[in-house]
Parts: sequence; C-alpha cells; structure tokens
Amino acid sequence: MTERGPFSKPLIGLVGGMSWHSTARYYRMLNEASETRRGAKSTLESLVYTLDFAPLFQLASAGKWDGVGHHLWRAAEGLEEGGASCVALTAVTAHRVFDVLAKQVRVPCLHVLDPVGPFLKQRGCRRVGVLATGFAAGQDFFDDHLARAGVGAVLRPDAADQAVIDDIIENQLTRGMVTAAARQAIDAVGERLRQRGADAILLACTELPLLYQDGAAPADVVDAVALHVNALLDHAEQMP
Repeated sequence: MTERGPFSKPLIGLVGGMSWHSTARYYRMLNEASETRRGAKSTLESLVYTLDFAPLFQLASAGKWDGVGHHLWRAAEGLEEGGASCVALTAVTAHRVFDVLAKQVRVPCLHVLDPVGPFLKQRGCRRVGVLATGFAAGQDFFDDHLARAGVGAVLRPDAADQAVIDDIIENQLTRGMVTAAARQAIDAVGERLRQRGADAILLACTELPLLYQDGAAPADVVDAVALHVNALLDHAEQMP
C-alpha cells in the first residue's frame, strides 16, 4: 500500500481532464456528497491529475489506445506516488484501457460501472439503453459488468443516433456548451431506445449528465457518474 505521507485520511485519486468540465463535476459532487454525509465544510481529501485532453483525443481518434493507456498509467502512477489510496478515471470512455491500467498500479482502481450493475438490479432493470461516446459504446465492458448484475440486454443507439451523441459530446459538452436543443436531441435518442424495449437509460459518458443539471432528467435515466461518486466515498469511508 502506498504511504500517505502527511495525510491522515484516505486520499481519492482522480485522473481528470477528459474533459475538464466533467472532472470539475466529479470534484464538486464528491465534496457535496462528503458534506451531506459528514457535515458542513467536510471536504473530501483528494488528488486530481489533469491530463491534456487534446493529444488523448487525437490518439483515440487514430485508434492508438495503447498510447492513451500510457498517458493514463502515467497519471495514475503519479497519484499513487502522491499518496492516493485508490484511483478513479473521470471519463467512461477511458475505461477501454481500465483493465490494463488496474494491473499496473498497486492501489485499488474503482471502475465506473461497478456500482451501476447492482443499482440496476435493485430497480429490476433487465434491458438497458446505453448512451456513450462512439469510442466506448460498442465495448464489451458494458455487457460484462451489467450481465453480472442480471441485465439481460444492453441496447445501443443506431448509427445515426450515435452520430448525434458524438457531435453533442465532442463539439458542445466538452467545450462547456449546454443547450436545450442538445438535451432534447439526447432525450429523443433515449426515447427511441425505450421503444426498442429499454427499461432504463444509462448516461455512460461523464459529459452527458451536464445536460440535466437542473434535475430535468426522465425518471428512468441513470447517471453513472453519480453512482461512481457514491462508490468512491464508500471506499474512502471503509479504508482504515
């Protein structure tokens, strides 16, 4: 286990910058939840390693995921050396290389989908529509994690709807642009997944929940980031 140095409490290590808008949401939600659990001014002790998103996006676009993984490993290693008790990636798409990363660091790495499956199982969801980037949407880690919780089918948008999602994420949300038109477009994609039998819609991109910050998300929409945040706090509280 990594030494904590001057820190007396477990440190949450966040690999961020993909994009910084979603990283900021992680940081805010972690501290809001910490205050809710522990009282006013009870800020969570954490470290954030912010990566430069531009070269990572270029590597991903070129299919060079080994290169992406190297940058993420470097960040995770830096967090570990800084005293982090666990590491989390603040981007769902980055979980394409999660398994490799988790084997390279000594502290626990908490997968964004680990708390999602049990939550869906508790709600009795069997067919889940997944809204994610095109880089992530077709990846097996969705099926593998959700199947362990009894989810029978993972439904993906068709090619046209996936193009809409990618355009909104890449050209708007990662640039801090949140519009009613974008939310309506994402709502429409979710509705088409419901028509195909989805009984829950998983926001599986860390930027997508930015569209629903006013609490306007439909009741069956599940925010993977919110569940991940609570799991990180649970982990911190369970650490000695």
